[in-house]
Amino acid sequence: MSYGREDRQLIAGLRTGLQRLRHEVWVDDRLGGGQEWWAEILRQIELCDAVVVAVSPALLESQACAAERGYARQLGKAVLPVCIRRVSTELLPPDLAPLHVIDYIDPDVDAAFELAAALTHIPTSPALPEPMPAKPVIPVSYLSEFTVRVHAPTLTLDEQLAIVARLGAALRKPAERGPALELLNSLHQRDDLYMAPAREIEKLLAVQPSTDDPSPPTPDPGSQVAADWYPDPTHRHRLRWFDRDWTDWVCDGGSVTEDPL
Repeated sequence: MSYGREDRQLIAGLRTGLQRLRHEVWVDDRLGGGQEWWAEILRQIELCDAVVVAVSPALLESQACAAERGYARQLGKAVLPVCIRRVSTELLPPDLAPLHVIDYIDPDVDAAFELAAALTHIPTSPALPEPMPAKPVIPVSYLSEFTVRVHAPTLTLDEQLAIVARLGAALRKPAERGPALELLNSLHQRDDLYMAPAREIEKLLAVQPSTDDPSPPTPDPGSQVAADWYPDPTHRHRLRWFDRDWTDWVCDGGSVTEDPL
């Protein structure tokens, strides 16, 4: 799944804590994408005694993490959710909502003891079932579906409006903004585009960050400002996404890419 810079730092701290408790930890941040990456994740789930889920806002939209947890449950693996960033309990996925979530947002002594106690009481992992359940397919972003729809031979007015509305929502998410912009531009170039969706696309594109936009003030890490695009403090790009801390998402004239700090 796509964790931001702050999440990855918190996960690294969680991994260190688990290792200090004498647990062997495997994290998928060492691998690249693709089928081999997904196969290795599933293999590690099969080998593990328990799956520790780092709970943060990024978890709520991760198809990959949902598929991993589903496969772990089919194998009878214990799942231990550990909260690293504040998430409302009402928003937790249905499979995690009934479970006790370890509060590791402030990893102090009390949090360490709670984590250690939870790990101590994790049930022994059962033998793998026979036959093994079907492996989940590698997750594909829902935007891939919209790529097919945008380039369909024909689109009705309702279909065009529905696509514009869904891509407009994707623009508000840093990880999806780049692909959504590309798809909106492709849709805008269609010869059969109706006037109403054309105007909606133009409105959406008009408010996207560009080099002509006035620069908002640069926030300091940890400051209580709204998550949004701000001038890149590294000066490598026009804008960088800020969400309580600087992330890896950058924007240059409406094109969103990832550039780690």
